[in-house]
Amino acid sequence: MGEIRRLPKNVSDKIAAGEVVERPLSVVKELIENAIDAGASAVSISITGGGIKQLCVTDNGKGIGAEDVELAFEKHATSKIATEKDLYYINTQGFRGEALSSIAAVSVVDMKTKQREAEMGTQIRVSGGRMDGISPAGLPDGTSLTVSNLFYNVPARLKFLKSEQQEAAYVSDLVSRYILAFPEISFHYTSQGKTIYHSPGNGDLKDAIYCVYGAALMDNIIYVSDEANDIKVEGYVSRPGAVMKNRQKGSLFVNRRFVRSTALNDMVKSAYGPTLVKGESPFFALNISIPPGLVDVNVHPNKLQVRFHDNAAVEYVIKEAVAQACKEIRGSVMIDMPAQPERPRGSVEMQAPKEVLQTALFSGFGGATLKETALSDKPAETYVYETQNSMDDSSAIAGDTTDTPHFDYEPEVTVDAPQSYRVIGCFANTYVLVEQGEDLLIIDQHAAHERLLYEKLTGGQSSASQTLLTPAVLTVSHAQKLIIDENINVFQSLGFDIELFGMLEYKVGAVPMVVAGVSVDELINDALSEISENRGKEVLKRELIIRASCRSAVKAGDKLSQTELLSIAESFLNTGVMPTCPHGRPVITVITKKQIEKSFKRVL
Repeated sequence: MGEIRRLPKNVSDKIAAGEVVERPLSVVKELIENAIDAGASAVSISITGGGIKQLCVTDNGKGIGAEDVELAFEKHATSKIATEKDLYYINTQGFRGEALSSIAAVSVVDMKTKQREAEMGTQIRVSGGRMDGISPAGLPDGTSLTVSNLFYNVPARLKFLKSEQQEAAYVSDLVSRYILAFPEISFHYTSQGKTIYHSPGNGDLKDAIYCVYGAALMDNIIYVSDEANDIKVEGYVSRPGAVMKNRQKGSLFVNRRFVRSTALNDMVKSAYGPTLVKGESPFFALNISIPPGLVDVNVHPNKLQVRFHDNAAVEYVIKEAVAQACKEIRGSVMIDMPAQPERPRGSVEMQAPKEVLQTALFSGFGGATLKETALSDKPAETYVYETQNSMDDSSAIAGDTTDTPHFDYEPEVTVDAPQSYRVIGCFANTYVLVEQGEDLLIIDQHAAHERLLYEKLTGGQSSASQTLLTPAVLTVSHAQKLIIDENINVFQSLGFDIELFGMLEYKVGAVPMVVAGVSVDELINDALSEISENRGKEVLKRELIIRASCRSAVKAGDKLSQTELLSIAESFLNTGVMPTCPHGRPVITVITKKQIEKSFKRVL
């Protein structure tokens, strides 16, 4: 009697049903899981046309007996569970017995399989759910499944697929997760005949991480481990301070099953505490080992979600493990700040601003702080600036009803640029204060400079390049590599000298003049990470320019000289640019004299 059996109805009814093959990724996932459950030590994955035209998964596992081959394609036929009780103690990647049935219903499947002890293997073809032939054959040990013409009989589903390149990127990301989850298995993944990943399969997680992310990450990760209440968390995380802008550089596994969980990701991030800069994400590859009875993996057909019996217990172990990476910073270095003299309550210090020449207009900002500022000879115009809701969301405190001065901002305020104005100072090293008539203009120095740089780059002045003294080597994901390869002319038109330098590495020998001195890998990685799936060349170009402008502009908190403050104000007010930064934030807020006088109850 074979190992595969049909599940009784009382068991199949309790399985999170509805297995639908949505894209090539779904097929590859199910076939890799079958290979892992078969005890394979080597798995080969190859795709053509993003996996839509053809994909093949081959393993050296235990194979399927001749008597079980046909049954394997029936719905709810599996060797992994047998009773209802088994659903609560799942130790395998797959368990539902729907994968081959669902895949064969929407494609042409050729399977070749042989058990180690058998003299002959079996080959079978199933097209659109119909058996086309089965016969014995001389085959190597293990199983090979080739899936061709996905959705050939369900054309409506083809409409929901992305480009072949994007579908290939989805598969690449999936394979990378299995490389991290099972470092003892050698995975060989190719797309269009090109090797993307080939992991050593030596059981060393750090070597698996190197295979996926390259050498650049290796010096910035640390091994962590913690265990409590039969729950163990172990793996690698990035050291505090290591910049990880790519939010996808994080993998969590539950009993080595890759899961997608915002809650779990947040647990990891919160463990870093104040060492994690806002907007950055840590790298992590962590496995949560937990008794099967304390976790439910039968939550969703895609098996990417789990439910824990005790969330708090899991969170505790995650945070204790990750916190080990922060010990080298927490408590080890103390910065002594000089004591600040306490001011008498109610006292106010006022300092008259230095006189500045209102006619001075600088062609560029001096020094390293404000270089490559965009100036224009465009005639000054009249602008309407939106002042309502212009404050950062973080400055609004819900429920704060204290009796503080309140400005009733008008929805729109008109500022006439040619009118005389006077730079009177700076607030918090972030906002340039300008007096113009009876209005107080408050200009965000970073947003203004960012907008000016953006206008310069989009105005065709960005082709000038600067050769780097030492070329930068950029490590990217497979998905990012596809974007670069498709749009190499976009990079060149902006002034980048970029060329392939390895499997997933590029060498950048020159950059646009305006971003000289900016971290090249962060600039390009940020842009690539923000591009939507429905990207195009113009989208990529705009993202690159936005990132370049943002990184080159002065920052909030940079202390500028009086002449630099004047240059910011004049460059913005006398140049015909939009009053928002490229991200959409306001550059300027206007408060009228009347609004100020109302707050002091000078007028009603």
